[in-house]
Amino acid sequence: MLTTRVGGLADAPATARLWTAANIARRAHLGLPLGPVAGAPSPPVAEDRVRDRLATPGTVLILAQDDSATPVDPVAMALVVQALDQDGAGPDPLPGVAHVSMVAVHPDRWGQHLGGLVMQRAHTEAGHAGYTRAQLWTHESNHRAQRLYERLGWTPSGRTTTDDHGEQIRHYTRDL
Repeated sequence: MLTTRVGGLADAPATARLWTAANIARRAHLGLPLGPVAGAPSPPVAEDRVRDRLATPGTVLILAQDDSATPVDPVAMALVVQALDQDGAGPDPLPGVAHVSMVAVHPDRWGQHLGGLVMQRAHTEAGHAGYTRAQLWTHESNHRAQRLYERLGWTPSGRTTTDDHGEQIRHYTRDL
């Protein structure tokens, strides 16, 4: 049975493995280089990233898990954090705006609507936290994610940039 729940620091190792597996599979599917320099951090690096984000007050980790599986590791995830100015580089929060990041589905579970499951829970949790809008970035090459976000009411803002690994990313927004 699939369930969603709010995760915490204890989930950092499992979520790092999930996020790493999804990113490696996405890049491999597109024929992009793999490895830490090419944007597929090792699980310990990804775990540090998850832990850093979870240490920020107000961060919510959404997990989907298959309770019938052994072990019961997450199969999908999304992270909701307070949006900051300067595309997250600035110190000042954007009032009422949540930033959704690290959306991932285990590659063995792609096509099973788990991304929608965690995103809908992320929308709910962000609304409960008092956010009225949300934003996210996704890779230009990630058409699967773009279809999901657009189906869930996200719209491209028209902004694009290049991520830390040289890939083009597209900005989306949504009212909550």
